[in-house]
Amino acid sequence: MRKPSPSDMDEIDLKIIEELKNNCKISYKNLGEKVQMSTPTVYERTKKLEERGIIQGYQASINYAQLGYTIHALILVKVDNYTIGIPKFLDKIKEVHNFWIVSGEFSYVVEVYTQDIDELNALVDRLYHRIGRTTLMLILDGTKKSSLL
Repeated sequence: MRKPSPSDMDEIDLKIIEELKNNCKISYKNLGEKVQMSTPTVYERTKKLEERGIIQGYQASINYAQLGYTIHALILVKVDNYTIGIPKFLDKIKEVHNFWIVSGEFSYVVEVYTQDIDELNALVDRLYHRIGRTTLMLILDGTKKSSLL
């Protein structure tokens, strides 16, 4: 089976994706009104987008600072010693929000939220001793990413 491409979608599919990206809790009735389709039709279109793997899930946007995690950072990690199970190790760390295996000088980009600088320092130290050298980037302010659609 071939992978779907943007050319396999029409303008309505793109509008559905954009509306769901902006509000994943929108009802099918309201979604249908926004894209000018009936509720059953927009429901079927959405289900097809899910089945094709274009829509992979629905998520809430969380304000971690309101939960007490005031430090948001990216940690670039360079593997100095080959260690088996690094992804599983990162998965188990509660402060790790996301991580990516990347090419280039570094092996991993790790996104973390911590309650304070001491917790961040302890985490960086833990990563350094287990995996390798680190470079820390504090996120000072965020902007909304632009849409590809």
